[in-house]
Formats: sequence, C-alpha cells, structure tokens
Amino acid sequence: MHKLFHNSINKRKMLKIIGLSALGSTSYGLYNLFNDKKYLKSEWQGHVLNNPARIEIHSNNSKKNNLIYSQINSFINLADNTFNLQNNKSELVLLNKNKISTNPSPELIDVVKKSKIISELTDGAFDITVQPLWNFYYDHFIVQGKQTYPDREKLEIIKKTINWKNVHVKDNNILLKNNASITLNGIAQGWITDNIVNILRKNNINNTLVDFGETFASGNYQNERPWNIQLVGGHNSNKVIKLTNKAVATSSPNGTVFEPTKKFHHIFNPKTGLSESSFETVSIVSDKAWLSDSIATSALLLNKNYLKTLCNKLKADAFIVKNKNFQNIT
Repeated sequence: MHKLFHNSINKRKMLKIIGLSALGSTSYGLYNLFNDKKYLKSEWQGHVLNNPARIEIHSNNSKKNNLIYSQINSFINLADNTFNLQNNKSELVLLNKNKISTNPSPELIDVVKKSKIISELTDGAFDITVQPLWNFYYDHFIVQGKQTYPDREKLEIIKKTINWKNVHVKDNNILLKNNASITLNGIAQGWITDNIVNILRKNNINNTLVDFGETFASGNYQNERPWNIQLVGGHNSNKVIKLTNKAVATSSPNGTVFEPTKKFHHIFNPKTGLSESSFETVSIVSDKAWLSDSIATSALLLNKNYLKTLCNKLKADAFIVKNKNFQNIT
C-alpha cells in the first residue's frame, strides 16, 4: 500500500495563530503560556474526527476552564459517533451501508440539511455524495499503488451515483437514493467548531480560539485585541487577518494528493468526477465555522465572479491565492 501525499500546505498548516505581543508568537505546536493578574491561559488538545485539535482559553477562572473540558470531551465523543467515517459504528458509516436511517440523530439531520443548502447555493459544487470518488482514487493510487490513469469506465459508473439530490432528509429519516454514499468532511468539522464555541459561551467563556481545522476566534486575544490569523498560501506568500467572533476555513487542492504529480487530489468536481481547482487556495471568513468550511471546500470549483457574488450574499469574505498572489475578492 502506498501513502497519501500530505503536502506542506494542508488545511491545518494554512492557518497560523499569531500572538503579536511581548510574549512572542503563537502557532500550532508552539504555545506561549502566560499567567498575570488578569488572565490565565488554559489549553485543551486532542483529536476531532481523527485530526489534531486544540482550544485556547484566555480567562481569569482556571477552575471553571477545567470543568468545561469534560463537556467538550462529551460533545466530541458524540460527534465522533455521528460523523466519523473511520468509526465503523458511527451513524454516518451505518447510513452509507444501509442507505437509510429511520431514526437519525438531530446532529446528523442538521448537518445533512445544511449540506443541501450549500449544494443549492453553489450549484452543486458542494456535494456530499462524492465519497465514492474518494474510495475510487484511494483504491487505485494508494491500495493498488498504480500510477496510471484510473479506469474511465469505472469512473463513469461511479459518476452516476453522485448527485446531492440523491440525499433525502426529513425530521425522522434520511434516505440515500441511487446507491449514493456521503461524506461530511467538508462541513462537519466546522459544525463541531461552532458547537464547541456555543458550549464555551454558555459558560461565559468568551475569549477563546477553537482550532479544529476550521478556526473560530471568539472574543479577543488576552481580552485586548483581535486574534491575528496568518493565512499561508503555500508559495512563500502569506497574509495576516484580524478576527473577532469570526470563523475562517482554508482549502487547497494540495492539502491531500494521491500521487506525486498532484494531478489527482481530494477536490472532486461532482459533474466530471475529476480532481479540479480554480485557485491555489481559498480562505473564507464568516460568522459560522460550518459556513466557512463548506464554502471554502466548494469555492475551489467556482469561478471568481460566482464566488464573489455568493460571499456577498452570505456576508462572508473570500481570500484566494491565484498565481502565487493573495486577493481579497469581496
């Protein structure tokens, strides 16, 4: 079995948290702990849907912070049992196997409904039924270790199962038609991020950074200024944005590639079944992490004018990297 090629500009490394203070900078894997009369920093680290995750809290109540982490762990376990494609007992795995769920959880229903909204808004560029394409390319390049062009006849057969309209959701059931299988990897992490932020806020913990691949900057850094987020474009280009009560998600075709030429990667066009991308990276800033997550995923398949119109409608900001240069198109 060959390995997936995880490029240096995968989703997690495209965003860096920068603490521009006398204490120095903060980025993934390197954290500056501070403890003064006003603020304490506590930190949770773990995994969400098999990916590294962390929460940074700036407050003056360390005991309360420690208590809240038990609530966070409980919710993350719930999310894993709902959305994780690598958990053989998760709701999503069982739905893909049985093609129907007659008693789906409110969490699964909510995310599937939100997915269909984004599919409609993006004219099908966001499509949760692309899971068979992932399985197809993964088997060809990784399991079988081939470097040839994948079987076109098999691809045409798989394409017939891909259409977001094959997913039918009601309050008491979810049905997958035409042998469809779904993935929620382009929206679930953002949705989980939003819910963690809500848990923190309900406990009056407001100055936090929740980084689950999609980042939500709640309140302020040390309760003094906005959070500084560095967007990394992957070609020695970067841009710092300031966020308060906003989420940002970044997507790139180079996040995960199946073979060394990078022609086949994880951004699939649902209409062609091929790996495609209009931009080198896209970062979306909005009020909700699930929205930033799903739009960033689909934006790579949109043209610039469509993306601009969509973001203006959603009151979101879009930063693209094209020809190695950052552009704010909203």
